[in-house]
Amino acid sequence: VSSFRYEGDEINAKLAQTEANVIHESVKEKKGNNEEEVIRILTTRSKTQLVATFNRYRDEHGISISKKLLDQTSDDFHKTLHTAIRCINDHKKYYEKVLRNAIKKFGTDEDGLTRVIVTRAEKDLREIKELYYKRNSVHLEDAVSKEISGDYKRFILTLLGKQD
Repeated sequence: VSSFRYEGDEINAKLAQTEANVIHESVKEKKGNNEEEVIRILTTRSKTQLVATFNRYRDEHGISISKKLLDQTSDDFHKTLHTAIRCINDHKKYYEKVLRNAIKKFGTDEDGLTRVIVTRAEKDLREIKELYYKRNSVHLEDAVSKEISGDYKRFILTLLGKQD
């Protein structure tokens, strides 16, 4: 399966309006009758166009789509839709929250912690670490250091750029 995604910065306001309504209908029905259409929208539109669509949704319905989906997360489709939209809107903020939740749980969520640090290490981990510090007033390296140990700790701290 593949799809073409336009990556330019042009926005079609009429399309944003139409697709905001399609997403609204899918969320409102709670049954996901428009699942295929919502998936098509999310997979074929540029990030710029999607943000315009999400902004149009907020303007039309008085609430952001991600906040609306928080009330609707009863099924897997809406949970996945919520995560996808959060990542599209601000992926760094999403990853910061994943790290925060992985660390603050009783017993560290090592899968979540590893997934974010390993996949973002060469891309935007520095910005995610800065966002983590702004949000939590503690450096990510220090928070991680308190929660894990051994070779795993050395590995993760190395990826985070912590020098011994």
